Amino acid sequence: MKIALGMIIKSLESETELLNFISNAEKYGHKIDCVIVAFTQRVKPSVQSIIDRRVPLITIDINNPSYSLDKFRRLGISDKAVNSLLRCPVDTASGLVPYSYNRNLVVIEAILREMDVLFFVDSDVYPSVLSAGPEGFVSEQVDFFGAHLEQLSKDSVITTGEYSGYNILPPAKFEGMDDLLKGIQKDDMTVFWQESETHKSLTVQPPERIIKPCTKILGGNVAIKLSAFSILPPFFSSYYSVGSETYLCRGEDTMLGVGIEKSNLKCTDVSIRILHDTYKNYPNQPDLKNNRGDQDRFYYACTGWIGRNPFLNHLLGKDLQGVREYQRAHLVPGLKALAKYTSNPRFLGIEANFDESWNNVDRYISEFEEVQSAWREFIERMPVK
Repeated sequence: MKIALGMIIKSLESETELLNFISNAEKYGHKIDCVIVAFTQRVKPSVQSIIDRRVPLITIDINNPSYSLDKFRRLGISDKAVNSLLRCPVDTASGLVPYSYNRNLVVIEAILREMDVLFFVDSDVYPSVLSAGPEGFVSEQVDFFGAHLEQLSKDSVITTGEYSGYNILPPAKFEGMDDLLKGIQKDDMTVFWQESETHKSLTVQPPERIIKPCTKILGGNVAIKLSAFSILPPFFSSYYSVGSETYLCRGEDTMLGVGIEKSNLKCTDVSIRILHDTYKNYPNQPDLKNNRGDQDRFYYACTGWIGRNPFLNHLLGKDLQGVREYQRAHLVPGLKALAKYTSNPRFLGIEANFDESWNNVDRYISEFEEVQSAWREFIERMPVK
């Protein structure tokens, strides 16, 4: 079984994040055949050299995915499909590239290089879990690859897991929290956020692993048998603009989860909650009320969910107009409460993001259909086994 480790990143300036996982694989006796990194801006030559000495590093320049382009031409794939899958739809100078475009380039590269399994990790996760001990919380390394490969060796085609560490919903307490969550379609997290002053939004690895079927995918803790893409759709997410700023829609992994559910393929939660440094300041607790950096991180999470929701609800077969009216009715008072709680009027502007994203739902649908069609052409020309 040939294994690839994939990551999407703006610039590869440090070897640490990848070496953490490469060393973890070596420690537990697993071989990584290649590392595939899709980048937007640059790869530091010394970092390339350090990683290459351990595992072959394949880098994909988002602006010029040359290997894939060459292979696509040799396979006779149409220009329309090439443009849909390999030409970035937005200006990449800022580094803002739709998450799914990044991920699909890594998947394509792994398929073209005849890998069997692709692991995705993010640059802010670690091959360890946060556990609660008698003297506090401790981070412990785990057999990350082994946990996934064990289930993939059975009948699962995708394996995933949650995260430990601070949740993206930081500790908070204000009137209007419920409205905000309904407005950004995160109301399944209502009880968790309401109780965040108690648990501080910190999640930990359970004492006992409970391995179970699932359809929720987390893109920074996932392994995929590439043969599954003969049935599965590609990742998908888009973007939208408000004024001069472009915003990325979240949820490319959520969309894949919907595809898994519809395809009846088996996805398994391996119950390994790898540590996620969500606010890039662990172990410091995020402070939504007073810290502008944490507020910015949460702001972009909210604009990303708002970008995700119109297409997600289309995919789920919901009444789009009804959902839009319901969410907006709750979002506006929720944003006012959040802006008051944080003394940050920037959050009020998310109302315009909501309207703009919903105004783009037809474009999202059209983009997905084009990407889906191009993906089928690619798979048919380059069948995965």
